[in-house]
Amino acid sequence: MDPSPELTRSTVSVSRSRNGMRRGWGVGILPAGALISRKLLATTATMVAKKWMPTKEDLKAAFNLFCGVCGIGTLGMPANFARAGPVLGCLAIVCMGLANIYGAVVCSRTMLMAPRSVETFGDIGEWVMGKAGRYLVLIAQMAVCTMTPCAFLVLGGDLLDALFPGAFSRTFWIILMALMVLPICLTPTLKEGAGAAFAGCMGTVLADAIGVGMLIYGMRGHPAVPTSDIKFEQAATAFGNLALAYGAATLIPDIQRQHRDPARMPTVVFVTMTFITLMFVLLAAAGYSAVGCQVSGNLLYSIFPKKDTSFTKRGMLANFGPAVLAYLFMQLHISIAFAVFLHPMFYIAERLFLSMHQHQIAEEELPYQQVETPLEQLKRTSSAAHVSTTQDNDEDEAELAEYRGKGVALKWVTMRIALVVILVIAAVALQHNFVDLSDFVGASANAMSCIVMPITLYVKAMGKKMPVYERIIAVLVAVVCAGLSIYVSYTSGKKIIFPEKATENFPFCHEEHKHFLYYNELISNATRKHWYFTNETWMLKRWYTRTHHPAMASHMAWRDVKGKPVPHHLKAAKTPPPASPPALSASVSIMAGNKWVTKDDAMAAFNIFCCVCGIGTLGMPANFARSGPLIGVCAMLFMGFANIYAAVAVSKAMLIAPRSVRTFGDLGEWCMGTGGRYLVLISQMAVCLMTPCAFLVLGGNILNHLFPNAFDITFWIILMALMVLPICLTPTLKEGAGAAAAGCLGTIVADIVGIGMLFHGMSGHPTIPKPELEFQQVITSFGNLALAYGAATVIPDLQRQHGEPQRMPKVVFITVTFITGMFIVLAATGYSVVGCQISGNLLDAIFPEHNTNRTKAGMLANVGPAVIAYLGMQLHISIAFAVFLHPMFYIAERLVLGMHKHSISIEEDLENVRYQSATTPNDLAKRASSIVRVSAVEVVSEEDEAAEYKGSVMKYVTLRIVLVVCLVIVSVVLQDSFVDFADLIGASANTVCCIIVPIVLYVKAMGKKMPVYERVVAIVVIIVCGILGAYVTYTTGKAIIFPEKGPLFPFCAAEFETAIYYNVTSST
Repeated sequence: MDPSPELTRSTVSVSRSRNGMRRGWGVGILPAGALISRKLLATTATMVAKKWMPTKEDLKAAFNLFCGVCGIGTLGMPANFARAGPVLGCLAIVCMGLANIYGAVVCSRTMLMAPRSVETFGDIGEWVMGKAGRYLVLIAQMAVCTMTPCAFLVLGGDLLDALFPGAFSRTFWIILMALMVLPICLTPTLKEGAGAAFAGCMGTVLADAIGVGMLIYGMRGHPAVPTSDIKFEQAATAFGNLALAYGAATLIPDIQRQHRDPARMPTVVFVTMTFITLMFVLLAAAGYSAVGCQVSGNLLYSIFPKKDTSFTKRGMLANFGPAVLAYLFMQLHISIAFAVFLHPMFYIAERLFLSMHQHQIAEEELPYQQVETPLEQLKRTSSAAHVSTTQDNDEDEAELAEYRGKGVALKWVTMRIALVVILVIAAVALQHNFVDLSDFVGASANAMSCIVMPITLYVKAMGKKMPVYERIIAVLVAVVCAGLSIYVSYTSGKKIIFPEKATENFPFCHEEHKHFLYYNELISNATRKHWYFTNETWMLKRWYTRTHHPAMASHMAWRDVKGKPVPHHLKAAKTPPPASPPALSASVSIMAGNKWVTKDDAMAAFNIFCCVCGIGTLGMPANFARSGPLIGVCAMLFMGFANIYAAVAVSKAMLIAPRSVRTFGDLGEWCMGTGGRYLVLISQMAVCLMTPCAFLVLGGNILNHLFPNAFDITFWIILMALMVLPICLTPTLKEGAGAAAAGCLGTIVADIVGIGMLFHGMSGHPTIPKPELEFQQVITSFGNLALAYGAATVIPDLQRQHGEPQRMPKVVFITVTFITGMFIVLAATGYSVVGCQISGNLLDAIFPEHNTNRTKAGMLANVGPAVIAYLGMQLHISIAFAVFLHPMFYIAERLVLGMHKHSISIEEDLENVRYQSATTPNDLAKRASSIVRVSAVEVVSEEDEAAEYKGSVMKYVTLRIVLVVCLVIVSVVLQDSFVDFADLIGASANTVCCIIVPIVLYVKAMGKKMPVYERVVAIVVIIVCGILGAYVTYTTGKAIIFPEKGPLFPFCAAEFETAIYYNVTSST
């Protein structure tokens, strides 16, 4: 029998002689000895590999930890060196790194000792210190989750104010940012958030990398950097930023609970946090090495150039493009992190004030009986303060049902809005104190929650079993961090409450460098002349040296390169921000039987409205410009009728179908067999493939307008795809109602602001020019109108969720009718002020050129409202891009990778079909199991679906990336043909998918029971839409492949084709 590994460890070491024999061993037992040695080596190697080689679970935990730590705290890393100098700064980062590493590791160890019922940080507090411990943890966590979003709003307001200077005040940007993320905050729970967390983390990393890269490149050739004037208060405030930069301990319980081998977590935490600490040191050293003590408290403030000079505050010439990227990436991070931080606070507040989430958790058998645990554990686990943000998957439905309870929705929505309003008020009050606010948040909430509390709980849990030396270290770290926390909280809080006007440009430096840039690459050492570049000429401003009256420098005259004085530039007059656009309100009353509109009716109507309001609305005024108001109204009424009829037909077909028919694809197979499902599948894939291409093209044009001369449209298209790629790689989209509402709201804001700017800017205009009607020009409006609708395909899913499906036809009719009326109003108002000179894209008509403040329509426009309109539409297309692609991903994964092959039992449906008289397929059982069955709402548990994705990560990720890359390539090719491409999508994919196919399925399902007059109407609509769709597809496709440069206003007669009909400046 072979010895066990345990026995081989005690084997006496022997040496090998020259003849290969072992001393003290006989020849006969040599093979056994060799076998023992080989088994010992193999066992040792295996043990070492298992212990030190990272597993998939280790990498996943490390990645989650890294994403949780990388945030706004990294922006202050170079300033920590500027405050304390490189030596003390490096020592401070290392010490704070060790403190946070120890705090995170001991939190992991405490979890290992605790019973399995302890799942969250709050559970640890109650397990160790009873109810008081839970409340202590609760207060610390609520402080972090409340104060950090405040810092996000302040920073976001600063970023937007720098990106769009002079457009609005910081207060406006803070309020706007809160409104943009409010729909996400009103989402009950955040599911599948890994992609969003990754996107936020990458935003931070890219912003830091770009910022440091710009500093190093822009300050190349600099002399020795100025050193810091080290003072205790100045050096101690670095503690606040460093505490804010970390903050990993509170994440450990949730991450460790998901790890299959929790015993490995302390090692994972140690290695990951050490890597993060080294990254922080490198980031601080790199930024400090280029600027020294003159670096800003926020890295981004040091790199953004002024538009009139292209100089930053640190005296370097900077390219506008990379700075914009850094700001946009950080804006991406704080937009995502805002909602992520607030959701735990919402959960806690709902539990405390609304008595929600009162789940009773049964105590499991304790595996560590020898550990000092609370005596009343069962009582404590049901404490009213129990907060577990990571409920098991089987409780998700119960949790969602709790949010949907009667009378509860209004309560939690109102409370969440009130909390966000309070944060906005605080952020507005602190809008000029971001650096001090971030130091205060880090020193108070983060230090207590992520260092002091974990160490205290660990010492309490270990009790007398803790070694003396470790107890001394733990107490020392806790006391020092608590002392610094109190001191920095006091000093930074004092600066916030009693701010002092800064008299020094660089407060971290010695006196000789506090007021003047230590280096400027365009300064002559002899005369110290500063060169500034403007859009018109190179300017020179003479500066006195520091030894001569530096205060007089600001009064020196501007001179050109020849030394001649030149006049000052006139500053643009500041105009008050426009009044807020009127809120969109629509009251719809539906009478069905004895009931007025129900909650399900309102939800269905809202969902239809959100799905329809998209990029198609931007072309509504152009439809009148192409065909004139009379023909335009007739065209819109016909298209409205066709889309209303198609949507109602789908709803009626769903009513006569068996219960196994749940989606549009199911309806196609039920009516026409496998061929019907393929027909629906192909049309849906066409819509889901082509529409995101239009989103990328429009998004590239929008970003190019917002940041002219930064990059070309190709770069912006690629960047936009990269920014939404993490969301596209999220396996499934759950709880997307908030995102859909935000996207719809973005479209409405863009349309209202655009029309309002046209009315205001073109006030006093003469009679508008009429279009020159041509057949091809008039017919192309069909493409945009078809793109603007598209409600039929969403009816099956909405009807399945309705409590009374028989009410859906009336809901669909009234909702789509209201949308049609809204489209007519939008088209008429835009046309009424510009006439045939309106652009094919409404947004193109309102954005002013930066050097003239004049739009293409000839009106003077304020850049502020135009920016709001562009940002609203950018919000819509960013959300809609991922929403449109996910059904295509599902289909592609099923067809290419063989995923989602769920067998569905339909015997119950076959036995309980309520409409036996309807003409239904005879081979329903065979068709229901078709290989191309695609049901976006198949009855599959989330656990099974998630497990399916986890088993094919590389495959589905690669497939999705390839599909996105293909869309990007197509978008780059079509970047100059947005209007034609949008018309092509509407005339081809949308016409077939949302008008022709639904009516065909309805006619097939009804059979001979369909009245003759209705059959005639249906056939006429199919034929007319088919012919128009084919013709417009041909003409727009030809215009895309063989583009021709046309006149400035192609819809007008010759006299108005090249010149604007009304110029506000010349008229006044």
